[in-house]
Amino acid sequence: MSLTILKLPSSLLLLAFLATANAQKQNGEECTCFRTNGHSSGYFTSHRFHDFRNVQSGGDIPDLITDATNSSLVGATSDFFLGDAWTSDWTIQSWTNADSRADSDATVLMVNSPNNVYIETSTDNDSSYSTYLTLRTARLADFQSAAEFDSTEQNFHHLSARFLARVTGSAGACAGLFTYLSSSPVQEADIEILTSGPRNRVQYTNQPSLNKHGDVETKATVNGTQDLDWSEWNIYRMDWMPKMTSWYVNGISVANISYHTPKDPAGLIINMWGDGGSWTGEMEEFDRAMLNIQWMEVAFNVSGDYGGKSKRGVDGEERMGWVERRGLEKRKSKGCEVVCSLDEDVNVTGTPALLYNNTGMGVLGWKEGTGAMGWLPVLVVGLVGFGWL
Repeated sequence: MSLTILKLPSSLLLLAFLATANAQKQNGEECTCFRTNGHSSGYFTSHRFHDFRNVQSGGDIPDLITDATNSSLVGATSDFFLGDAWTSDWTIQSWTNADSRADSDATVLMVNSPNNVYIETSTDNDSSYSTYLTLRTARLADFQSAAEFDSTEQNFHHLSARFLARVTGSAGACAGLFTYLSSSPVQEADIEILTSGPRNRVQYTNQPSLNKHGDVETKATVNGTQDLDWSEWNIYRMDWMPKMTSWYVNGISVANISYHTPKDPAGLIINMWGDGGSWTGEMEEFDRAMLNIQWMEVAFNVSGDYGGKSKRGVDGEERMGWVERRGLEKRKSKGCEVVCSLDEDVNVTGTPALLYNNTGMGVLGWKEGTGAMGWLPVLVVGLVGFGWL
């Protein structure tokens, strides 16, 4: 599906939106920008919401594939991952660390497999969801089988990303949600959970977190210990803003780092992995660990056309066959005429609440430099390029 939003009249834009935004139930179709709360609050032009709580294609957990080559080459675990709702925003990865092991302390071959990304039927005693998304990593005889999916959009330029998630399983794995730009030095804003660590510890980092001598930059990372258990469901939020990255868990601020805040446009990555190195530790053979996700929501701005460089430094349109999107071009904006909130007065998770409609009343002030991203199929028209975009 290809959308060239700016060339369509408003009536057709509304129809196109209604045809694709099946997760949006009330005020989202009116929104021209999205507001977040907290000390890292900002306004954003786009929003997505992906809901995995009641997916009809949920089923049996796929058996592990014990051959490294076959594990990498296997197809998607269900039709859910072949539909536009998924493929327009995400690509499941199948790369390995074979070429990079010599430059790291990894002790085992790691293979990302589409077989480790699947919709799982819940056995929890909770009627609010019947399924969830699972990313699995497992130690096999000859390799570590891992899971990762990357955003198709590689030009996010500031965002607020949230997901309701838990981590279970054996020591020797890392669950991550982070921005990534393929550059040197690397630029990242990370949430990482190590299964070998205490269940109340989550690491929040702006990368690079090591200096040129390999020593830890203490100003770049927070090893947060909170009143939580990461094996239970928690809402993790990361706000990447121009001057600082901020993190929240269940609505409570847990870390704020201004040192090494990413500056350049980037993609978003979610993964569950291990390589036997010093960071993750080594998983026992035949053990496994899982990252479960009920939903993901992001509000965001972008720096230019859909695309950019992929995580592996390959042009995304060549490697991934991305859907083309146009929008957010540099031109004067009408401002935030219809403002919706991701946090205030929200009655339905994933459905932004209408705060106020300023249509015909002049331009609202814009908090310069803020950016965001969401997880509802919303492509905002009318805010197509604030001065900094």
